[in-house]
Amino acid sequence: MKRKRRSSPARSAMKLLCLMLGLVLAVMVGATVYFQAQMGMLPSLEEGLSKLDWELPELSLGKTDQIGGRGSHVVNILLIGQDRREGEERARSDSMILCTFNKKTKQVIMTSFLRDLYVTIPGHGANRINAAYAAGGMELLDKTLEENFGLHIDGNVEVDFDRFAEIIDLLGGVELELRQDEADFINEETGSSLTAGWQRLAGEQALMYSRIRKLDADGDFSRTNRQRKVMSALLSAYRGSSAGTMVSLLKQVLPMLDTDLGNMKLLMLAAELAPMLGSAEIVSQHVPAPGTYTDQTIDGMAVLVPDKEAIQTMLEKTLLGE
Repeated sequence: MKRKRRSSPARSAMKLLCLMLGLVLAVMVGATVYFQAQMGMLPSLEEGLSKLDWELPELSLGKTDQIGGRGSHVVNILLIGQDRREGEERARSDSMILCTFNKKTKQVIMTSFLRDLYVTIPGHGANRINAAYAAGGMELLDKTLEENFGLHIDGNVEVDFDRFAEIIDLLGGVELELRQDEADFINEETGSSLTAGWQRLAGEQALMYSRIRKLDADGDFSRTNRQRKVMSALLSAYRGSSAGTMVSLLKQVLPMLDTDLGNMKLLMLAAELAPMLGSAEIVSQHVPAPGTYTDQTIDGMAVLVPDKEAIQTMLEKTLLGE
């Protein structure tokens, strides 16, 4: 009679490890399929798994000398707001906020790029940065940020201002602290009766708050600061929500957005970033920063001419946490 060969401790440990990895993989695939089904994004299991096979490697592509991209611990998502008039397919980007998720420092860094930045737009000469989006959409704006500031953009999310107000209403408004002159401006534009202090703003009120420019001497700097305050307030209000709540919100909000992120990439990002969002520190900044630009008039345009090297050094420090 043959004796049973006893498993060595190393062989048993390897079997246990393989079993654990198999379970983890099964849970990951199952969760992906479940969330896609909940969001109405999965026509069939086979299609979902085929997407999984070829879309997974794409998220981290980028040059090794860029801020972000391959081998990096940061994810850069560009939020684009545009003031599209009726009949227009695409207008200049009125607001550009780079949301950087730093998995090492557990920070979410929101960086506004002021629309009057005078930069090189690939294939279109030099102009204000907001002209890049009008000329070539998300792709050209990404290339412009890459060429001028060494940034790798993982994906873009764009919304026009009418939809922005709808989204704020859908989320139940946003809570912000107002100065009296800010409250007066919003009241005049919307027929409201807001006062100074903490207020819950509805969509149209939040939109007017985000567009205030002439109450402060520094103009667009303060306007972009208000936009980041709105985004910070929304993130703070919803980052502790349950998975069910977030899926329900995503199903309603996603149709109001334009994005170059595919369904699988959105799910990958959600799975990758969700664990850090509950306790992440929210950091706010703008480009150009003080001391990294000069005010000039070029071709009749009042522009901000950036010190690109100084700005890239700043972004490497603040976004990478080095």
